[in-house]
Amino acid sequence: MSTGHYRDRLDDQPIETELVNDELLHAGFRDFKAATLRHARLEGDGMIGPVRREYLHTGSVAVIIPYDPVRDSIVIIRQFRLAAALKTECGAALELPAGLVEPGETIDAAATRELTEETGLAPLAMESCFRMLAAPGLTDEHATIFLALVDASDLASSAGNADEDEDIRPILAKVDDLIAAVDDRRIENGYLIACAHWFARLGRARAQALLGTLDGEDD
Repeated sequence: MSTGHYRDRLDDQPIETELVNDELLHAGFRDFKAATLRHARLEGDGMIGPVRREYLHTGSVAVIIPYDPVRDSIVIIRQFRLAAALKTECGAALELPAGLVEPGETIDAAATRELTEETGLAPLAMESCFRMLAAPGLTDEHATIFLALVDASDLASSAGNADEDEDIRPILAKVDDLIAAVDDRRIENGYLIACAHWFARLGRARAQALLGTLDGEDD
């Protein structure tokens, strides 16, 4: 067991951090930056640093699990992903609707916008479920995961923001089939894997509770 200030509890914990400098190295589709910082030691007193760490600046993103309770299905999307194409033979990857929060936009508004842009659907009801860091050693991308109830009876065969050269195919996947695809290692997208595991344990119950809010609005 730790004898220092930071205990081995099963939770993320704050740590004293001093940001000395945050330098923009390259401005692009995603900014590349370098931070110089000091941080407290996990064991004992004192600070470590200064150290320099490069990172990809992405910021806040919304990821949406669009669930159709009538069909017990989740709407996923397929689109080209550069990293998938470079690292694997499967550049036409499966994932969930997701996107960056724009300046001045709330995370809830971003979730609604991205859902509609990437699937053509509007949420009947929606709630945030959990948050996750995609790769905290590489990027400051911080995602809020939303469960959205949708009616996918008239799901379009294509979607996407043409101004961003998006070429997206929405797909209606039975929940059990999607979970089996993840378990069979046919999907490698981190957000989709995490959300499929979450939904397998908690999703249907959360969806039923969310449906109850809609029933209450009808009364």
